[in-house]
Amino acid sequence: MRNKKIGIVVSVTIIITAFLTFLATTAFYAFLLNGKSSVGLQSGAKILQTVSALQKHYYYGIDEEELVDSTLKTMLSSLGDPYTAYMNADEYKTFAELITGTYAGIGTVVLWDDELKAVTVVNPFENSPAEKAGLVKGDKIIEIDGEDFANIDFESAVSKMKGERGTNVILTVLKADSGEKVTIEVTRDEIQIPSVASKLRGNIGHITISMFDMHTGEEFSQHLNDMLNQGAKGIILDLRDNGGGLVESVTSVSNQLLKKDEMIFYTENKAGKKVVHKSTGNGVDLPIAVLINENTASASELLAGALRDNKATPLIGKKSFGKGVVQMTYPLSDGSVIKLTVEKYFTPNGNDINNNGLKPDYEVGLSSNKDEQYQMAEEVIKNLMS
Repeated sequence: MRNKKIGIVVSVTIIITAFLTFLATTAFYAFLLNGKSSVGLQSGAKILQTVSALQKHYYYGIDEEELVDSTLKTMLSSLGDPYTAYMNADEYKTFAELITGTYAGIGTVVLWDDELKAVTVVNPFENSPAEKAGLVKGDKIIEIDGEDFANIDFESAVSKMKGERGTNVILTVLKADSGEKVTIEVTRDEIQIPSVASKLRGNIGHITISMFDMHTGEEFSQHLNDMLNQGAKGIILDLRDNGGGLVESVTSVSNQLLKKDEMIFYTENKAGKKVVHKSTGNGVDLPIAVLINENTASASELLAGALRDNKATPLIGKKSFGKGVVQMTYPLSDGSVIKLTVEKYFTPNGNDINNNGLKPDYEVGLSSNKDEQYQMAEEVIKNLMS
């Protein structure tokens, strides 16, 4: 028994020592990177002193892994940027599954309500667990399995809604129609996510892109060619409720709509370095109109901005969400990652999307039983076709 206790103590000591080394290294890098030795070393020293006190004196003991995770989450959330976050290995695995277009979860597009600290339901997929459980557009998820989002970030909240097929998740929801707080139990299932849909209406091709995942470029090509083969003379591109996704996918779609060397967007980092992204495709000569709304965000805003700046494509609907920042993931040693905002996006004409959004050329709302936005887009595209 004594040897077992010694082994446990040694293991804990090794873990604590590794953590202290990590913190000391962090302080050292702070010193090297910004040259502010007093700031870097003083911050590192405070953390070291706190952990040392916990190790020596804290009555209840500490869970080292949980301590590191919570420290990193708090550190990044304190920056006030909802898109910069820490994800442990399990959270990152779930997050990575989403961009493949297939995952196990409740099946809905969501956005983050930073003021309310809630997940907003944007578009439950047809026949998904979310739809079957009664979730509708505009519902606000404020708790998952009894945990609120006061100390959690958007990515972690989304990852908690995913999980193994057949398992249940309890959501506390503020209903969009009544504001009533209700509890909804949803059984997760395998979610297949088609990101593009289309329908020919007369000689107008209506193409909807719901998100930009790994397959969106290929899907869009199939739908665009199908519309052209059926005789479409104009395209209404519907980006409403599209929360964004992979930049590579929006570039792929842009290549099919813009001519070679037309700028899609450019990025700028904290040092002012500018990187321009241009189309490598042949584009299309058909007139295009784009539908946007308050949930059109990120990659979908880049596409809408690129079309308007290059082709004078009219935007119809409501002002877009306004997410124009770039995130990169940086892996840590245990499979966890930190996701940091590293650049800003700009449209070809230099418009800063972030927190500004894109203002439509034709601002149109929606009533309860009509799609006035589509009706306006149809009127606009017919004028462009004539």
